[in-house]
Amino acid sequence: MKYFILFIFFPIKTYAQNLVPNGGFEDENICTEYTKNCAPEAWIATSLRANYYFDDEPHAHSGNHFVGLITENLAWAGIRSFIRTQLLCRLQRGHQYNLEFFVRASHPVFDSIGIYFSSNDFLFDKRPFKNISPQCWVKNGIDSAVYNPAIWQRVNLVYTASGDEQYITIGNFKHGEYRNLSHAEFENNSYFFLDDVLLTPVDPQEHLCTEADSVKREIYAENDRHDLMEKKIYYYRKHPPVTMQLPRTVTTHIDTLLIPDIFFATAKYNIDQKNSSLLDSFCYKITNRIVDSLIIEGHTDSVGKIAYNNKLSENRAKSVEDYVKQKTFLQDEKITIRFYASTRPIASNSTENGRQKNRRVEMYLYSHE
Repeated sequence: MKYFILFIFFPIKTYAQNLVPNGGFEDENICTEYTKNCAPEAWIATSLRANYYFDDEPHAHSGNHFVGLITENLAWAGIRSFIRTQLLCRLQRGHQYNLEFFVRASHPVFDSIGIYFSSNDFLFDKRPFKNISPQCWVKNGIDSAVYNPAIWQRVNLVYTASGDEQYITIGNFKHGEYRNLSHAEFENNSYFFLDDVLLTPVDPQEHLCTEADSVKREIYAENDRHDLMEKKIYYYRKHPPVTMQLPRTVTTHIDTLLIPDIFFATAKYNIDQKNSSLLDSFCYKITNRIVDSLIIEGHTDSVGKIAYNNKLSENRAKSVEDYVKQKTFLQDEKITIRFYASTRPIASNSTENGRQKNRRVEMYLYSHE
């Protein structure tokens, strides 16, 4: 009989893997100049004014906050705004990412709203927006085009990364101007509204980089929003800053190994050295991986007393743990032992063949290269 290493995948809650900091705009930034909460943390709008951040729970998609971006000004042509943030981790080349957010508007502007991924900060880009081509458009990911300011509409897009992305910018990238807009929401400005931005890997085994928390703290520490940010933009458009490379997302591998009871002496828990090649192969794999954790689970069939089977399953799991430690020097805090006796059968205990399958140790290795 041949035994082999299996690769299995488990779904992970997507919100924990959001590559966009403060995607719901709930965390408030206290700006350096006025010490007021006039902007969301992590996000900066090109208007550099307090005319895009709304604390209005009845009209938010969720929570209390959302943002509004200028699509047109009824009095002055060419006025519009964009909002950008830095990602928590750099994307992996060729990998796909789900981009989801919610929009609402009272004017037909969904065909003009674009999403632009870039390696450099959009705020310091000298090019006019008309010379920038966003990779994604709302019109390609929205279910309908109901222009009702009371209705939030879900946008869902799949983006394939080039591997250089470090920033995301959202706004009206329409080259021309709108005509005959009937009204403005605020100070002659016509808006579309944005909330709950979510960017997650399509691959459930791709996770945030380990440095994501420290990157987020650095992003949140940027508190210039008004005149100070305007001066910074003016300077950096003439003297582009050196962009530090973000760490990439991490793809986790989950390897599982099934060790049947033939690798143990009958009713014993010591590993038979004659049949240790399977474990040796598994241990060799560990030496070439960055191990997040190793889970070892012991199981028995239903024959015998519960207390005896419980102790046997524990001892067999511990025996495998000791063997792995000798071969790999894996640290104790990386290993978790579990033992279930006969409570988790994988086959019927009414036949000898089924009982033999149930007498086993299972190993789950969580690692990344």
